[in-house]
Amino acid sequence: MFEHLKLNNFPSGHILSQDLKENAFIMQTCQRTLVLTYENQSSTQLDITQVSATTELYGEKAYTYLLEVICGLQSKLLGENEIVSQFKTAYKTYIAQPKKSNQLLLILEKLFQDAKKIRSDYLLGLSQKTYASIARRAIHQHQPEKVLILGSGQLAEDLVNQFKKKTQVFISARNETKLSEIKNLHGVETIDWKNFEHYAQFGFIANSIGCGKNKFILQDFFDLWFKHNQYKRLFVDLGSPSVIETDYQLEDGVMRLEDVFNEGAIKEEHKLAQVAKARMAMGELSKHRNNILKNKFKR
Repeated sequence: MFEHLKLNNFPSGHILSQDLKENAFIMQTCQRTLVLTYENQSSTQLDITQVSATTELYGEKAYTYLLEVICGLQSKLLGENEIVSQFKTAYKTYIAQPKKSNQLLLILEKLFQDAKKIRSDYLLGLSQKTYASIARRAIHQHQPEKVLILGSGQLAEDLVNQFKKKTQVFISARNETKLSEIKNLHGVETIDWKNFEHYAQFGFIANSIGCGKNKFILQDFFDLWFKHNQYKRLFVDLGSPSVIETDYQLEDGVMRLEDVFNEGAIKEEHKLAQVAKARMAMGELSKHRNNILKNKFKR
């Protein structure tokens, strides 16, 4: 069953061809772009000429790697669980495609089941912080009266949930329909998109928006923001690729993804031992799953 499985791991922000988008399961995160295909789809061709830094995996190795990704073991925030919602979003996108593989759909469903088992058996005690919770902790230590969140995706909603109990939350995003839904669901205030003069009034901002090419929160904004908030400020940038361009660093009040990764790094030996056990179990589970599916399709 898994002998036809092929996984390409591209760097974050890699631009995929339109043909590939129509024939493959694709998951894009802040750290990578994963492309999963079932090789007997003759129409599926991977264009890897656009970038040289790519990992290619097949069969059980591809399945095991995906398990590690879904369980947060390939993330810089080791064990984080926000990757699960990203995987679910990618899955919904794939099943809505007119061209899809029934075999690949089955494999994706089994990945959900197996990842849940690994998390339950080995990773529940990991207590790993998530991006949103680290942003909340970093900002809340300043006891802000209000926080501005940029974006309207899942991470933006996670941020709203982290902040709304103790802080007045404002939100701004390009997608007005989604913005209205978040406002009605969570009772937050909205701000016009790209109203940088208004943005600069907030000493504490959490950005969830990533970009492909163009950055739009630039040095001029940060200079204005710095002027309005000279004593208490923190801008947490969780977007990838980043939409910000500024000379300001963490000591100036600008926290980037790399700073978040460092904040959430796991160092305790017992937690690393749990991760090692989980990885070993994943390899065994991949072999077991492959054998089960092979026997199923032989009948």
